[in-house]
Amino acid sequence: MADKVYRVGIVGCGGMGRSHANAWTNQPRAEVVATADMSADSAKALADQFDARSYDDYNKMFADEELDIVSVTTWQNVRAEITVAAAEAGIPGSFGEKPMAESMGGTWDMIEACEKNGVALQVGFVRRYDNNWGTLKRVVESGELGTPLVWRQISGGPAPARPFFMEKMEGGGPLIDGMVHNYDFACHCFGAPKEVKCNPTKIRHDTTAIDTGTVLAEFERGDQIVVSWTWGLPPDIRTNSATEVMGTNGILFFPGSFPAAKAEGKHDPATQGAYLLLLAGGEEKVVTFEKNNMFRDELVHFADWVTNGGTPLASCDEGIASTRIAELAMGGGGLC
Repeated sequence: MADKVYRVGIVGCGGMGRSHANAWTNQPRAEVVATADMSADSAKALADQFDARSYDDYNKMFADEELDIVSVTTWQNVRAEITVAAAEAGIPGSFGEKPMAESMGGTWDMIEACEKNGVALQVGFVRRYDNNWGTLKRVVESGELGTPLVWRQISGGPAPARPFFMEKMEGGGPLIDGMVHNYDFACHCFGAPKEVKCNPTKIRHDTTAIDTGTVLAEFERGDQIVVSWTWGLPPDIRTNSATEVMGTNGILFFPGSFPAAKAEGKHDPATQGAYLLLLAGGEEKVVTFEKNNMFRDELVHFADWVTNGGTPLASCDEGIASTRIAELAMGGGGLC
């Protein structure tokens, strides 16, 4: 099994489908053999890039192809039904993009189907495989900042170009589609979420999804994340951005959130990135990391897990926690 080459099918042939297909083929243990999309043209266009077969019905692809893995890269309101169908077809591993589903009901359907059929399910929380984001977790676990911690992020601009991102029943807007990465990594660093508060609102009038909000989530030991995002601004207009983690002993500034001169001569920008840690007493530390391809490493990890078992870095439990935060945020908050 160690030398097995996985036969991969892609469901959803937009930008994320192309990203998955490229990531799979850029490592030697997988080949994309089939694609499926409700747009036959989109499925064929992606399939032609990889000498694969295309389908406009994922159920037919599951029936006709001997797949080892399926990547589900559609929008979240159909991920659950596709993953359930893949599990019932006996495909050994399903890799679903984030969030798992548009609601907790969908996540439980996916988990139940995969457990019933004895197949693997992993969620695409790619930051867990990124050395950049791993630096945040490393600093949190070092205790240098003290406890509890408050992670703040402010970000805003126009919505992504593709219309589905801002449709309520498709992409769902930034509070679920974009900020879910922050929810997940906060769970990764801080543990189980306890309570969510939010003021979801719309400042655009031509879309159906909530486009703006500030989400505050508190975790089991008192740590918090405060994320303020908008996808409601006109084209080419962006807010000032800031990302930092504060504690009783100091503050951690993310790459791009501090003057570049602070890290000059202390890392190799071609191969490394850097955070800035300011501690009590005036101490400054540049915390470096080696750059890596998180998308490739994520899929390699999943392929190894399907083969050898073990514990995935982004299991269903993580998918449940982040989906719950998103669901509460969209409704204004509540207990997790």
